[in-house]
Amino acid sequence: MKKDAYYFPHFCNARHDRKLKRVQKELGVEGYGIFFMILEVLRDQPAFKYPIEDLDLLADEFGTSEQKVTTVVCNYKLFDIDAEKNFTSDKMVLYLQPYLERSIKARNAANKRWASIKNNAQALPEHSASSAEAMQVKESKVKESKVKESKVKESKELTKEFDAFWEAYEKKKDKSKCFKKWKLLTPKEKEAIFNCVSSYVKSTPDPQYRKNPLTWLNGKCWEDEITVNLNPAEKRLKSNIDVSREWLNG
Repeated sequence: MKKDAYYFPHFCNARHDRKLKRVQKELGVEGYGIFFMILEVLRDQPAFKYPIEDLDLLADEFGTSEQKVTTVVCNYKLFDIDAEKNFTSDKMVLYLQPYLERSIKARNAANKRWASIKNNAQALPEHSASSAEAMQVKESKVKESKVKESKVKESKELTKEFDAFWEAYEKKKDKSKCFKKWKLLTPKEKEAIFNCVSSYVKSTPDPQYRKNPLTWLNGKCWEDEITVNLNPAEKRLKSNIDVSREWLNG
């Protein structure tokens, strides 16, 4: 587990909650799992809130349908939705208060120690303090510049990867949604896609019989066996040829 993973309480009798029983009755164990995965996502947010408009991203991450995620968030009064269409769990925030208060106390203690160190540093000769501050400012600017360069480079590489897939797939539909999905893929999945997409396009030479790119990505169709799909005219021609062969061999 990562050191910066955040904690939230999960009571052992949560399954007996009347609202969660209703979730399990209508959506099964999957609905119960979706609920707690949503709590994990909320705990990871700075303000413990998540936008309703991005529920499709959670559905992709959870490997389930957007309809089921929306149902769990909106239909059972398990979450609170504000005027900006963000949802949260007031109950989770309430249960987190003791932990958050301990964190605040620990942070205040650390700030006091830092203030003490800073006061001691100010007692040094003025030119030494100025040199140290100048060095800190310089290092901070260098780090900030490197972070910005890294983000720009990462964004360009991501766009370049997606453009390569978009051109190779040869069916232009829902580009923005496809790009949003592409950003969630792992490097291993992207490698598998590039190894497969050319063969899949060749197996469906007529784009109208080819799956929409968003459907293909969401369904992880690069893992499927590739078969040659014939259009209706080709199917009739193949059927006539097969009949003729059977008659000649009969």
